[in-house]
Amino acid sequence: MSVLDHPGQPAGGRADEPLIGAEPGKLSKVRLQDLAVRFGFGVAISLVAGIISLAFGATAGGMFLAFPAILPASLTLIEKKEGPDAAIHDVDGAILGAGALGAFALVASVGLRRFSAALVLPAALATWLGASLIAYVVVELLRRRIEQRRTARAAAIKDAHASSRA
Repeated sequence: MSVLDHPGQPAGGRADEPLIGAEPGKLSKVRLQDLAVRFGFGVAISLVAGIISLAFGATAGGMFLAFPAILPASLTLIEKKEGPDAAIHDVDGAILGAGALGAFALVASVGLRRFSAALVLPAALATWLGASLIAYVVVELLRRRIEQRRTARAAAIKDAHASSRA
């Protein structure tokens, strides 16, 4: 499935909803057990990366630290509570975030060779944030446009079918 397979669903679902939003009230509904599961996945993945680092060196271990440690737990919990479409949407976000993380790595890699970490890391963070937001907005606008075209096409077919019967 691609990022555009489910236009406008499930988050940011309808065209009249804002592109970006937050619902802080939902934080009070997060169960301690769900947080423990996410924490456990993060610890396990970090532990595996540490063992790989000890066995094969820091470069190999560092590659495994790039794995989004809580993504498997989050996807499992989202799929159970909200269904597979919501989990797919979360994967879409992870893909966009991973792409933006590549921009972070590029800025950090080039910048840290010439400048201090105090200058480079905030710049890399801003790059990641900007790239993530731009990618999300572009994909969401594409989703909405595709959905509008599908709706217009369906209405045109319906109208053509109705007028051919008349």
